[in-house]
Amino acid sequence: MSNTIPRLLLIRAALVLGTVAACGGSAGAPATAPTATVGPTPTPVVEAPTPTPVTVVVGSPFDAATLVIATNPLFTGAAPRDEGMIGMSKWWVATPLTEGRFRIDVTIGWGDCMAGCIDRHVWTYEVWPDGTLELVSETGPEVPPDVR
Repeated sequence: MSNTIPRLLLIRAALVLGTVAACGGSAGAPATAPTATVGPTPTPVVEAPTPTPVTVVVGSPFDAATLVIATNPLFTGAAPRDEGMIGMSKWWVATPLTEGRFRIDVTIGWGDCMAGCIDRHVWTYEVWPDGTLELVSETGPEVPPDVR
């Protein structure tokens, strides 16, 4: 009889294992689904929006000067010329012309600007009402690197 109990246990274990194998796994583990092979994910086609044309209208000396100042990093910080200001070293002056145009003179000065600046470089532009710019002249010594 001592042989009968281990044999019964072995038969019972074989039956349990056979049942588990037939069900597709152990009692606590979920069955795994077969995986499908999928090709590369297609890249979606995104159309870029058509840029809207920008219409520039220059209607004031300030508009014209703003356009000119944006053309050159040296002009950054230039302000309208203030005759009562002592020590200005970077300024612009606007002169109205015919046909809605403006002349913009941008000046950068250096060397004792408290006394009026010893040296100056001046750029003169004409600005049309549609935003067209033309450099008309440039005068004065080259602006030193330490002034830039």
